[in-house]
Amino acid sequence: MIEVYKTNILKKKQARRIKKQIKNRFPNYCIDFDLEDCDHILRIENFNDILDNDVIINMVQKQGFNIEILTDEISIVNI
Repeated sequence: MIEVYKTNILKKKQARRIKKQIKNRFPNYCIDFDLEDCDHILRIENFNDILDNDVIINMVQKQGFNIEILTDEISIVNI
């Protein structure tokens, strides 16, 4: 499973701290940040089990950051 989150994490140091905290709790998760993206993306992969979104969101919010799941939106254009 892959989940993508929108955050307000701006600095690499902050991202490293969050990544370390998540890895300590979920060592099998692959965690990556794209701070250059306008949504300051946190991307987490786990192919062994379902991601625990509630715990991830809670962990990031406890560090004082905003986080929300980015949903896949498909735009349908009528021509």
